[in-house]
Amino acid sequence: MTTTTATLRMLLLICISLGQIRLVSMQSTNVPLDGTYLITMVADPDGRTDMFLQINGRDSGFVAYGQGDAVAGLVVAVYLRAGTRVSARYTGHYQGATSLGVGFVSHGSRFVTLRCSGQSSGPPNVVKFDHRFLAARIWSRNFVKAHNLQIYISGIYWLAARPDCRNGAVSLDVGTGLFNVFCHGDRAISASGAFYLQAGKNLIVTYKSGCYLEGATSFSYVRLEGNQQKYINHSQHIAFTAWTDRVGGQKKNGKLSFNKAKATDYGFLYNSAQRIWIIPTTGSYIMSMRGDPGGYTLKVTCYKNNKYVFAWFNEHGSKSGQAGVFQFTKGDWLYMANEYGRYVGKETFMSIALLWVASE
Repeated sequence: MTTTTATLRMLLLICISLGQIRLVSMQSTNVPLDGTYLITMVADPDGRTDMFLQINGRDSGFVAYGQGDAVAGLVVAVYLRAGTRVSARYTGHYQGATSLGVGFVSHGSRFVTLRCSGQSSGPPNVVKFDHRFLAARIWSRNFVKAHNLQIYISGIYWLAARPDCRNGAVSLDVGTGLFNVFCHGDRAISASGAFYLQAGKNLIVTYKSGCYLEGATSFSYVRLEGNQQKYINHSQHIAFTAWTDRVGGQKKNGKLSFNKAKATDYGFLYNSAQRIWIIPTTGSYIMSMRGDPGGYTLKVTCYKNNKYVFAWFNEHGSKSGQAGVFQFTKGDWLYMANEYGRYVGKETFMSIALLWVASE
């Protein structure tokens, strides 16, 4: 992470559906098409930073904030009309890993984005969500009220959960062993990734302990496959364009070594000797990493073709991660390295999924 100087203005990396990249200094972009978008926001604090997601100049109610030197993130799926302005405002001081990403998913991909309907604390319980957010396309009011989010179509889904732990400690579990988010202090952090889910699966979000706030605790999921069918032959592999895998073992510094090294799974070639992924298709990708520092401080960095892409940093043992939307070219290679600190293998993972194939 690079310290911001007095002359540096916030640069927000916007990666739009058609494979175009722009660096925007005015902290906003207008989306080009009607459809479903994944929005990522990362706050890299220098003391304290609050970042507020805005839609057409109004606060959406979603915020990423952190204190100390802990990177905080947000991933949310929304339906936006062409011309809608997406921006972020901030308070406090930020550093170089601060970013905003907007990635087009499809014209009609089904998704759910829910905020908590109340402040809760006490014993383990199912998180209660509120369905009212930006006219989100909820499949059925019934399963929302029952807090039992059922998958109706098998496919690749991007799941994102983020608790607002206020000044206590919150442990948020998604599904049955998919992933967990843990934070403490006054932070709103997140973790997300791509997972293949069978029709009929129930996604139940529970909290184990602590107290979460209404406004910043959310859960979001969106199906990713529908927009790519005319480009990719899915008969090769049902999850051709996504990969989520956990790191093996308990490690200190060095490149991250992952459990799986199958050459053709999900369309990504993983070279276990060099510990790199090779991008199979030119297009827009959403990528996330999630670290478990095992009670210590941890910094994990992602590199593309040996050049820095982004980093995840946290302290005091919080289990969280961050995500961004990026343009990658076929043949690009990525690797992850932990710069310092120790991580726990079963809770540290990296995920990448293709959002849209670039125009030929």
